[in-house]
Amino acid sequence: MKLTRYKYIIFDFDGTVNNTSAGIYATFTQVLAHFGVDASQIDLSRHIGPPLADSYTRLLGKERCQEAVELHKKVFAETNAAQNSFLYDGITDVLSALKNSGKYVLAIASSKYEPHVVESLKYHKLTSYFDYVYGQTARRGFKKDVLEQLVSDNGWDKTRCLMIGDTLHDVEGARECGIDAVAVTYGFGTEEELRKARPVAIVNSPREITELLV
Repeated sequence: MKLTRYKYIIFDFDGTVNNTSAGIYATFTQVLAHFGVDASQIDLSRHIGPPLADSYTRLLGKERCQEAVELHKKVFAETNAAQNSFLYDGITDVLSALKNSGKYVLAIASSKYEPHVVESLKYHKLTSYFDYVYGQTARRGFKKDVLEQLVSDNGWDKTRCLMIGDTLHDVEGARECGIDAVAVTYGFGTEEELRKARPVAIVNSPREITELLV
């Protein structure tokens, strides 16, 4: 199957481009320990995808949420968590193929704190592939909010936008925004929940993204 109607290809970051689990888990663990919570009994994979405020509200309650978010940002930066990650095998080839085709505008839409996304892209030498990078800010957090801002700021036709992500948050956020989505199974979401979300396609490796679009 080929997907030919799209011009704007929007990638999630954590779990789609970069396996950031080690750094994120370590950061969550340190922050939770600060509040006296043992993270060993918590499935932290469920907190890769949602905004930090949503995760810490669930984990610690609304009253401690803002303090936890600020501490998370501080710990992430101080421990160089961006370097405690690795690119998924073949993802650089995908980005190169899409960019070199001349057919697409590439963007990142992530619920990750935007400066951390930018830092990670620089560290992995991926900055040049993306025309736009949108992440979590004080004004936006959930995937729908990030996508809406990205599309609105740049006047894109939503029918020509395609979200590529690894979790339910990506697929559902795209749908709420009126954008189609491709789900990848190699990230943090489960194939079962991704299928239930009804993306336009499901792929099992970065290489299959290229096969769909180039």
